[in-house]
Amino acid sequence: MTSLIDNNIDELIKRVRKCTAVSDMVFMTAYPPREMPNPVAKYTVAVNQTGVNQSQVFVGDAVSAGMKGRLYDVSLTLRVYAPRQTSASALLRMSSLLYDALERCDTDGAIAEMSLGEVVYDNAARTVYRDLRIRLSYLLIGEGGR
Repeated sequence: MTSLIDNNIDELIKRVRKCTAVSDMVFMTAYPPREMPNPVAKYTVAVNQTGVNQSQVFVGDAVSAGMKGRLYDVSLTLRVYAPRQTSASALLRMSSLLYDALERCDTDGAIAEMSLGEVVYDNAARTVYRDLRIRLSYLLIGEGGR
């Protein structure tokens, strides 16, 4: 089921990337196999799935006999890096636009909560970033034996 969760996250990010307000942002996975661009020339978003919790939920009889499901809570962090010569207020604006785009593109209703973190300076990238933390909730159903 973890691959299904990854696919759902990928689809969400694809929908977000199509939004005009954030179309100039560069999206990448966290800890990529290559080095992060230095200096950062465009707003760069590193997508990191930071955790998955599952709880056993039985969905049966009322839906269909023999159907079982699990509730997955997924923690996702989108770290937004600003171009080097950009002000912190511009980063605040861009990360807020990303927040709004995520809200609009959540067609599955998976986003349970979102929060924006403070502006932090990254010594390695020599620029500022801001984390957008998201908790996604998925109910994945599959057939199960008794």
